[in-house]
Amino acid sequence: MRNPRFALALLLVLGSASATADILLRVPVVTQVQGAVFYRTSMTIGNASNQTANITLHLTYRSPADGSMQTTAALNAGALPSNRTLYYEDMIETFKDGGLIRAADAGRALFGTLLVTFDANGLRVDECLAEARTYSPATGGGTNGIAYVGRDSLKAGSGTIKAAVRNGSFGGDGTTRANIGFINEGTSGTDIDVTFRDGSTGLVLRSFTVENVAADEVVQLNNIFANSAIPAGTRTMMVRAQATVGGGRISGYAVQLDSVTNDGSFFLFAEDD
Repeated sequence: MRNPRFALALLLVLGSASATADILLRVPVVTQVQGAVFYRTSMTIGNASNQTANITLHLTYRSPADGSMQTTAALNAGALPSNRTLYYEDMIETFKDGGLIRAADAGRALFGTLLVTFDANGLRVDECLAEARTYSPATGGGTNGIAYVGRDSLKAGSGTIKAAVRNGSFGGDGTTRANIGFINEGTSGTDIDVTFRDGSTGLVLRSFTVENVAADEVVQLNNIFANSAIPAGTRTMMVRAQATVGGGRISGYAVQLDSVTNDGSFFLFAEDD
């Protein structure tokens, strides 16, 4: 029979290790890029606990200069007291201003993921907030934007993900286009097999592989209904994506964008339990 004192000591050690673990939230997209309009990402970070948490941020992106994967040195945001927030108007610019993006990439459009680390003993995931808004100037003033949150990097994603996406007109009020993105939530690279099915018939319209998606990388496919493999007039599609590496975890999102205003609506792909 195991010594009860040993068992108690082991429980205390394991409990202590769990209690002091950092909370890691991954934000799926942070960007500063000139597309149809100029897009950039603001961040609001919140500490909803009753204690102070130390906050650090890392940006991971594929270099537009040479295609290499880059993860910045930590941007140390310092100690965030209980029930306080941090705000960054342009997250990419903050990394640039801090000299944390290498010179070869600093003058180029950037598109990546952000890892927000909360360091405090006993902190819970539900007490840690990372809220992003990717936005652009609106015609006539103001901005258009989409908002989304950072997710627990240890639990987000699954081997297979799915979504229903739409393209086309909304009566006489305008038309939209659809972008989709995939994030590798795992710790090693993977290919991602993707299938598009016609939402009206269930027939496969296109099957392809997004190759060599690195850990923490986001890959976005723009205006997917405009691909030559998709028959003209297709209005809805079922999208299914699967990590090819055993035990791999991916997540995904779709953005439905107004063709005139570039205003977007963001939603996550469904994930396996």
